[in-house]
Amino acid sequence: MAQVRAKTLCFVDNGLRHEGDVFDYNGPKNTNLEYLKGAPVEDDEVEQEAAEGSTKKWSPKAKRASAE
Repeated sequence: MAQVRAKTLCFVDNGLRHEGDVFDYNGPKNTNLEYLKGAPVEDDEVEQEAAEGSTKKWSPKAKRASAE
C-alpha cells in the first residue's frame, strides 16, 4: 500500500481529499496524487486481482437419461 499526498482537491477512496492530505492508497495510478512511499498499482495488477476472485469454473449440468 502506497502512502500518498493529494496535489489538489480530489475524490479518492470514497472520500474528499484536500490539497496536502496524506493517506494510504491502494489503487490505480492517479495523477492527482504524489507518491511518497510505495509505488502506484499498475492497471494490469488491478485486472488480475479482479480475475482471481472468480476462479471457480462452472460446467453445464449433466444430461438426464431419458426414461424409455
